[in-house]
Amino acid sequence: MAISVIAPARPVITRTGRAGARGAVGWRVLGVAVVLIVWQLLAIAIDYTAILPGPIKVVTDFATSFVTDPGLSYLGVRVSGYGVNVAWTVGMATAAWLVGSAAGAIAGLLSARVQWVRNVTEPILFVFGAVPALVLAPFCLIWFGQGPGGKFALVAFYCFVTVGLIAQAAALALPPVSEEYGAMMGVAAAARFWHIVVPATLPAVLAGLRVALSTAIAVQATVELLGSQTGAGRLIALRATQGDVSAVLGLSLAIGIAAILLDLLLQRLVRLFTRWQ
Repeated sequence: MAISVIAPARPVITRTGRAGARGAVGWRVLGVAVVLIVWQLLAIAIDYTAILPGPIKVVTDFATSFVTDPGLSYLGVRVSGYGVNVAWTVGMATAAWLVGSAAGAIAGLLSARVQWVRNVTEPILFVFGAVPALVLAPFCLIWFGQGPGGKFALVAFYCFVTVGLIAQAAALALPPVSEEYGAMMGVAAAARFWHIVVPATLPAVLAGLRVALSTAIAVQATVELLGSQTGAGRLIALRATQGDVSAVLGLSLAIGIAAILLDLLLQRLVRLFTRWQ
């Protein structure tokens, strides 16, 4: 008797799907273009760069100070280039995000299944999940100074709280049927956790990582505004005291663009790890 083997069907990308994707990108590009045009027209109408410089001037000033800025060097800033400071802010936020999110995911999932872990972590997650970072930032500056250690700890802590809350909620919402079936089959508790709970909650946890990443960059820039030796936040604070709106806009937009690019990369990774959905 011949046995026929049916190969698994491959996902088919239709012309309609490709056209829809291109259309979505086109609308996004159009939206950005409209914002830039309106911005430039408003700058021309106001005709006062101290209040609203146009996007062309912002980009030009940012490019001029990308490697080094003589004015900031005169003020005693050792690393005055905009590019290095933006990279420092985004890099430190990303490193703290990796550490804090990994710890938060593990703690959140364990707290949903191990009672003593839940007793320890739940008050921290719920209390500090409702406390803005600006409330704790001054204390970090007092306790740890203006060095990178205190800022790293604060950003990592808020990523821990963000991902921990999402991971705990996802694990608690998981139907118990799968774990009960595994227990009936003799699967140990640790094996049920790693082979049932973790894969089932992975999409929610990965989505939470995107939220935590934006939180990390925002908190890092905020604490640098309050006090720092380096970073884009410090340059924004210095330029704001000088009334340099162009520099403030350029640095803020650079941080935002870097955050968008990291989020796009993270989206690709999320699709890679959840392609089975």
